[in-house]
Amino acid sequence: MRLCPRAGAVLVVAIAIASLPPAAAAQRPVKRVLMIHGGPEAFPGNLRFEETIRPVLFSHPAIEVEYYTEYLETQEFGAERAESALRDYIHAKFRDRSLDAVLLDTAPAVEFALRYRAELFPSLPMVFVATSPPAALLRGEVPGVTGVVRDPSQTETLELALKLHPHTRRVHVVAYAPLVEGYEQRMASTLARVARGVTLTYANEATLAETLATIRRLPVDSLIFYTRYTPVPTGRVMLPDEVFARIAEASPVPIYGSNDTNLGWGVVGGMMRSEAKIATRLAEITLRILDGAKPEDIPIESAQLSPMFDWRQVQRWGLDPASLPPGSELRFRDPTVWDLYGSYIIGTLIVVSAQLLLIARLLQSRARLRRADNTVRAREAALRVSYERIRQMAGHLINAQEAVRAEIARDLHDDVCQRLTSVSIGVAGLKNATGSLEDPKTQEGISALARETRDAFNGIRRLTHELHPATLRVLGLAPALRSHCDEIAKRHDVQVQFSSANGNGAVHPEVAVCLFRIAQESLRNGIVHGGAKKMTVTLGHEGDDIDLTVVDDGQGFDVAAVRSNGHGLGLITMEERVSLVGGHMSIVSEHGQGTTIRVRGPVNPYPLDKPGPQ
Repeated sequence: MRLCPRAGAVLVVAIAIASLPPAAAAQRPVKRVLMIHGGPEAFPGNLRFEETIRPVLFSHPAIEVEYYTEYLETQEFGAERAESALRDYIHAKFRDRSLDAVLLDTAPAVEFALRYRAELFPSLPMVFVATSPPAALLRGEVPGVTGVVRDPSQTETLELALKLHPHTRRVHVVAYAPLVEGYEQRMASTLARVARGVTLTYANEATLAETLATIRRLPVDSLIFYTRYTPVPTGRVMLPDEVFARIAEASPVPIYGSNDTNLGWGVVGGMMRSEAKIATRLAEITLRILDGAKPEDIPIESAQLSPMFDWRQVQRWGLDPASLPPGSELRFRDPTVWDLYGSYIIGTLIVVSAQLLLIARLLQSRARLRRADNTVRAREAALRVSYERIRQMAGHLINAQEAVRAEIARDLHDDVCQRLTSVSIGVAGLKNATGSLEDPKTQEGISALARETRDAFNGIRRLTHELHPATLRVLGLAPALRSHCDEIAKRHDVQVQFSSANGNGAVHPEVAVCLFRIAQESLRNGIVHGGAKKMTVTLGHEGDDIDLTVVDDGQGFDVAAVRSNGHGLGLITMEERVSLVGGHMSIVSEHGQGTTIRVRGPVNPYPLDKPGPQ
C-alpha cells in the first residue's frame, strides 16, 4: 500500500510526538494568582506596579501563571459599597475557577481580603504590601499571610530636606485626609520630633483651590513636605498625580515627599521605597509559595529605604549633587554625550589607538629600515674607499718594497761593500809587505784596516737597527724610542727630545712595534720632507691606554691634499698599523706650522685567550 506525501508527513509527525518522553510532552502546571489594589486602576502607582510584577511572575521556568487584577476603589464609591460590590464580583467571576494565591496592595485591600477571607479565599495563601497593615498580621496571628511593609519614612525625609536646605525657617506640610481618622494628628506628632528650629504649618483647606492659594503665599525660606491630599470628594475624584502636579505648579519653594510615585511630578526627592523593587519582591515571594513554600515560613519584611531625587528638580533649586547622600538614586537625568555614545566613543578610541599604535610601529620600522639602509650605504662607501685604498696601497707597497730593496742595496754597495773592498785591498797589501809588524808603515796600515772594519760594522748595525731594533725586544718600547731619538739626533744633526710620563709599563709586543714604527716614520718624514730641526717624542700611559705624540717644527703639509692625490703612503701605512691594534691616530699640520701626530691605543688590544696575530 502506498501513502500520499501528505499522509506520510502526518505519520512522521505522529510518530515523533509519540516518541517524546512524558516530561517533554506534558504541559507546565497552571497557577492562578489574583491581585487586589486598594486604589483605582488609573492610579499611577498601580500602573507602575503592574508593569513590574507581571514580567517577574511570568518568568518561572516550570510554572505557567495566570494573573488577574481587581481594584477596590473605596475613594470613588465609599468603603462599604466598594467592598460589597467587589465581594460579589469576585464570587461570581471565580466561581468555577480556583485560585492559588491572593496578592494585596495597600491596607484597604488587606482589610477587605481578611474580612471576606472565609467566604472568598478559604485557606488561600496571601501576600500583601501595605504601609499600615493590621497589627495582627505583624504579630503573626493570622495564618497563611506574609508580605512586605512600606514603613513610613516621613521623619527621614524631613531630616534630609532640612539638611539640604539649612536656611529653612518654615515647613508647610500637605497631609490632609479627613476621611482617615486621626491621620493629621499622627502626622503632626511624628514630624514634631525632627522639625526642631523650624515652624510647621499644615494644610487644612477643604478644597484644592484654597490649598493652592496658601501655597502660592509661602515665603522663600519655606519648604513643602507632601504626604497626601484627599479631601472629602464633592465632585470628580482627582487622582494623586493630578493633585501633586497642580501643587508643584503653584509652589514657589522646593517640595519633598516620601513616595517615589511622586517623582517626576515636581517633588525634589526624599527617603523613599522603590515601588519597582517592592513589586519585584512581592512577585518573588509569590513564586516561592507557588513552588510549595508556606507563607508562615517566609517572614514579613520591611521595604528597603533609600534616597531618591528628581535630577531636574535638583538643578532647578540649585542643589549641589555632591551634597546628596551617598548612593542616591537620580531619576530623569538628561543623558550626557558619554551616556548616549560612551560605548561608541570607547570603541572609536580603541580603534584609533590601535591604528595610531600600528602607524607608530610602521614609522619605527620605516625609521629602522632607513637607518639600516643608511648604515649599509655608509659601509658600502667605506668598503669602496677601503678597496680603493687597498688597491693604492698594493701598488705603493710594491714600489715601496722595490725602493727599500734598492736603498738597502745602495747602502750595502756604497757603504759596506766599499769598506769591505778597502779592507780586502789593505789585507792584500799587508800580505805582500816585507817589513815587520812593528814597522810604522805596517802599523798605520793595520790601524786603517781596523777603522774600515769598524765603520763597516757600524753600517751593518745601523741597517739591522732600522730593520728591527734589538733594544725594542730586549729592553722595551721606551728605551728603544729613547735610543732611536739619540741616534737620529747624532746622524742628522738635529734636536730630538724624548720624554716618557708613566710610559715605562709593559706593552703588548704588537703595540710596541706599531708605536715604534710610527715614531720612526714620523721622525724620518719630519727631517726628510719637512726640514725639521727640533722634534719632541712623548710617550705616556692613561689607564689601559698608551699615548704617543711626535711634534716637529718643519714646514708642514696639507693633509687633505696629500690624502687625495694618493701620495700619502706613509700616512696610510701608519693609520693601518694603528687600526690593527685597535687604536686611532690624528694628524695636525699646516704649511709653515710644523706637524703633530698623536696616536692612542690599548696597552693590550687582545683578550687573554687570544694572543693576537703571529
